[in-house]
Amino acid sequence: MDAEHIRSLTTYQMIFTAIPLAFGILFLLLFIFFKRAKENLYFAIFLFFYSASIFFDYQASLYEAHARTYITIHRAVQPFIYLFALRFVYLICCPKLPKRFWLFVLLLLIPWIVAVCDPVDGYIYLRIVTTLIAIEICLVVIAAVRQKQDGAGLVAVGFFLYFGFGIFDALMDMNLGITIPFTEMQNPYAFGTIGFLVAMSIYLARRYARTYEQMLEQQRREKEQELERRLLEADNARKTRELEEARKLQLSMLPQCVNNVPGMDICFHMTPAVEVGGDYYDYQIDKDGTLVLAVGDATGHGMKAGIMVASIKSLFRTIGTNPDIPAFFKQCTTTIKQMNMGNLFMGLILVRVKEGKLIASSAGMPPILVSRKENQQVEEMAIKVPPLGGISGFSYRQKETTLKPGDTILLMSDGFAEQFNEKGQMMGYARAKDIFEEAASQKYTAAEIVDHLCKEVEKWRNREPQEDDITFVVLKFNAPKEV
Repeated sequence: MDAEHIRSLTTYQMIFTAIPLAFGILFLLLFIFFKRAKENLYFAIFLFFYSASIFFDYQASLYEAHARTYITIHRAVQPFIYLFALRFVYLICCPKLPKRFWLFVLLLLIPWIVAVCDPVDGYIYLRIVTTLIAIEICLVVIAAVRQKQDGAGLVAVGFFLYFGFGIFDALMDMNLGITIPFTEMQNPYAFGTIGFLVAMSIYLARRYARTYEQMLEQQRREKEQELERRLLEADNARKTRELEEARKLQLSMLPQCVNNVPGMDICFHMTPAVEVGGDYYDYQIDKDGTLVLAVGDATGHGMKAGIMVASIKSLFRTIGTNPDIPAFFKQCTTTIKQMNMGNLFMGLILVRVKEGKLIASSAGMPPILVSRKENQQVEEMAIKVPPLGGISGFSYRQKETTLKPGDTILLMSDGFAEQFNEKGQMMGYARAKDIFEEAASQKYTAAEIVDHLCKEVEKWRNREPQEDDITFVVLKFNAPKEV
C-alpha cells in the first residue's frame, strides 16, 4: 500500500471517526441537560459505537499485520450499532417499546459470539441478523411515514442514506464481479454518515424544539390552572364564609329549649346536612295562652331552601297563631306559588296545645308521635297530604287528641328516620318510633330525650355522612320536676 493511499485512508478514518464521535458527545450533553429527551441518549450511544466501528474498520485496512485483531473488535462493536439504532427508532416512532426488541437482542447473541470467535467466515451469520434488524427499522420508519408522524420523513431520509451506503459497501466486500464505482473509498459506508447525521440532527433539533414548546405550553396551562384553582379557592372561601354567616343567622332565628311555658317542658334540636338547612322549627304563645309549635322541611338544601324557610317563618310569625290551621296552610301555599321558586315545596307540621288538648295538622311531613305515660305506648298521628306550595286550594285536614300529665310528643322531620348506615340500610320510621318509645319511657327531660335521639342517630350512621337535615321538637306535657 503506497504512502498516498495510506494518507488518504488515514484522513478518511480521522474525519469519519471524529464526526459521529463529536455528534455523539453533543447529543449526550443534550440528554444530560434535558433527561426527558431519551432519544438523544440512544442516538448518542449509537454514534459512539458507530464511530468505534468506523475507526477499527479503517485500522484493519491500514495495518494489515494486525488486521484480524481490528476486524474482531469491529465485529464485537457492530451489533450494538444496530441494537441502539433500533431502540432509537422504536422510541421516536412507537408509543411504547415493542416486545420483539428483546427477541432481536436474543437473536444477536449467538451470531455475535460466532463473529467474534471467527471474524471472517463467521461474520455472515451476524450480517444476516443485522440485516433483519435493518429491515425492521425500515418497516417501522415506513409505518411512521404512512401514519404521518411528525418528522418521520426526515428519519426516513437519514436511514435511506445510512443503509444505502451500507449496501454499497457490502457489494464491494462481496466481490461479486459487479462493476462498482469509487472503489478507492475502501469503506464507502462511512460517507453515508454525513447525510445521515445531518438528517437526524435536523430531526432531533426539531423534536427538541417541539418538546420545549409543549413543555412551555404545559407550564402555561399549569399556571392558568393554578390561577384558576386559587381563584376558585378564594371564591369557595368567600362562599363558605357567606354560608357560615347564613347558617349562624338561620340558627340564631331558631329557639332553643323552652321552660317558661307552664306545665310543659319543650326542647328543640336541628342538625343541618349542609351549611344552610332546609328544616325549620319555631313556636309562639297566643294571647289566650295556646302554645303553637311548627316543624317544617323544605325540599332540597342550600340557599333556596333557606329562602323558603325564611318565608315560612315570616308567615308563621305573622299569622301562625290563627286557630284555623288549614286556612294558614292555604295562605302558605298561595305565598309559595307567588314566589316562583320552581319545584320547591315546604312540608310543615303545626300543633296547637292548650289545657290538655292538642290540635294538629300536617302537610307532607312524618307522623306526630305521642307517647302515653299511662300505658307506655306510642301512638301515631299521621296526616298524609301533599306539602305546601303544591296544589292550590287543597283542603288540608287537622286532628285532635287529649294529653295527660307525663305524655310526650315528638315532632320530627324525615331526616331522622331516613338516615343510612354503612351498609346502605335506612333506619326507618319503625326503628325511629322504637327509639322514641325507649327514651319517653324513662324519666328523661325533653332535653335528655333529644340527646338520646341524637346519640342513636349517630350510632346508626356509624360515621356515614349525614344526607338530610335532622330536626326534633320534644314536648313533655305537665312533666314532673326531676329530683
